[in-house]
Amino acid sequence: MQTQQIAALFACLFLIGSAEVVAGPMMSAMSVDFGVRSSAIAYLPAAYGLSYGAVALIAGPLSDRWGRKLPLQAGLLGFALLNASIPGAAHLPAAIVLSALAGLCAAIIQPNALSLVADESPPEQVGRRLGQVFIGLMLAFVLTPVLAGQLADTLGWRSAYYALALLSVLAWLAVTRAFARRPPGAGARTDFLSTHRQAWRTIDVRRRLSVSYLWLGWLAGFGAVVAEVAARKLPLSPTDTGLIAGFFGLAVIAGNLAGARLHRALGQAALPVMAIVAALGLLGFMLPVESMAQLLLLGLPWAFGYGCAGPLHHARLSALSERYRGTINSYHASLLNLGIFSVSFLLGAVVPHFPVTLFCALVGAVTLVGACLLLPWPRLSITTR
Repeated sequence: MQTQQIAALFACLFLIGSAEVVAGPMMSAMSVDFGVRSSAIAYLPAAYGLSYGAVALIAGPLSDRWGRKLPLQAGLLGFALLNASIPGAAHLPAAIVLSALAGLCAAIIQPNALSLVADESPPEQVGRRLGQVFIGLMLAFVLTPVLAGQLADTLGWRSAYYALALLSVLAWLAVTRAFARRPPGAGARTDFLSTHRQAWRTIDVRRRLSVSYLWLGWLAGFGAVVAEVAARKLPLSPTDTGLIAGFFGLAVIAGNLAGARLHRALGQAALPVMAIVAALGLLGFMLPVESMAQLLLLGLPWAFGYGCAGPLHHARLSALSERYRGTINSYHASLLNLGIFSVSFLLGAVVPHFPVTLFCALVGAVTLVGACLLLPWPRLSITTR
């Protein structure tokens, strides 16, 4: 892959990650304008993740039939328009609808962006290139919460959504310049339903996709609301919660950068080991804290393990099938964002009535189950072609 291609896809993943976490540090500020409790703002990333999960199942197979570039460009322009519209929403339900439509566009962006990485890279470089592109997603968890929190305290929360819209237009220009339009691959000779059936029959795909929802999706969902969790555990300003989320984002990037070395050292065991570390680290949020430093230390295993094991899981999925890569990536994106929806919805439903500790326990338990699926259970390794 050329540098400009990596940069363009890096920007696409950055936008997707930013939309997941941008509301987190601004929940209290947004709740005042919309006249709702702060936890209700969690329905914005929930709607984003739900629509993302539904539409991704269509976007991936169509990219296997029609190519990647045009759908990616359309998704970026729609993403820009919808994020620019959210600040003008008259009430929270309208903002939720716009967020859901933005998730629809993100569902078109991610499968095509991930498939382009594998399409444009030699097989032996796919894992490394995916890791480089996914730093864009991880960087969003660092920069976006920090900047969003500061913007909420200075220019107002609406400016953060306008900034996302502008960045999306710039990403569209980068994709337009970096990629040539290519004819569709072998998947174009297979009808839509058969594409789904054949992708689902790929060896080991069912177990890996279960992990996409139960482990990666719920971990990512927790990352989208970690600022609100922090605010529930400690008295913090939007800037403070943004800094906390940004710190965890840095830990995610550190895990991403360490992933290749750990894989060389531990081999196939690197993915399940770090997945379990991340799940156990998330359970650490159940413990009481008295300072921001304690909270940051408790969350480090979650963020580092997530950053390390996430790209390893993505690389395994992309390598399962070249012919149905876009379709498998669409299932992955769908289930991952269904996980984000599940966590955001759970936060909105649980936190107003129960302590945030219960929310952390439920999310941690689900991610631990997903991590355990990565262990070499004999029966789970048996799949049909």
